Amino acid sequence: MKTLVRLFILVVLIALAVPLPAIQIPQTRREFVEAVAGGARSVKMETFVVERSLGEVYAILQKRVMKCLDVEVKRSGFVGNQMEVSSSDYNPTLRKVGADKAELSLQVVHRPRGIGPTIPPGGLYIMAADVRSTGKGRTEVVLYRPTMGYKDLTRTLRQWTAGEDADCPKMK
Repeated sequence: MKTLVRLFILVVLIALAVPLPAIQIPQTRREFVEAVAGGARSVKMETFVVERSLGEVYAILQKRVMKCLDVEVKRSGFVGNQMEVSSSDYNPTLRKVGADKAELSLQVVHRPRGIGPTIPPGGLYIMAADVRSTGKGRTEVVLYRPTMGYKDLTRTLRQWTAGEDADCPKMK
């Protein structure tokens, strides 16, 4: 029996010594957008046009994004007989990048942080949008988003950019 335990420990130690392939986490907005556009798993790129000027869309996003998306979500619960506390801190960024273009990014910092690759400043990129004027009173939105877990946020962003009065999405 001791020989089997020693053999098991040796196998585990050898397995730990072999480097695992590095997980690539986008460290910049550009890397995130390129990964989504390149067909990364569990993310999707979608494009839609709204019948509103870039100025109108930007003003709406400016008003809503910081109010609704710059939030911290705290959770607690029992795991076995121990109380666990965690949180997710969402960090949106909205900026004009020219006379006819704006960018929206959404990052999240999870606490406690799990073991793994280096997380970029501001957190993991979970969503981005390129917003650009396509003519008088028309704006194109290219949304880079996850395919799971953020459908309320996606729907709300569509409603906001279309000028609809939608409540803040429930962040998890």
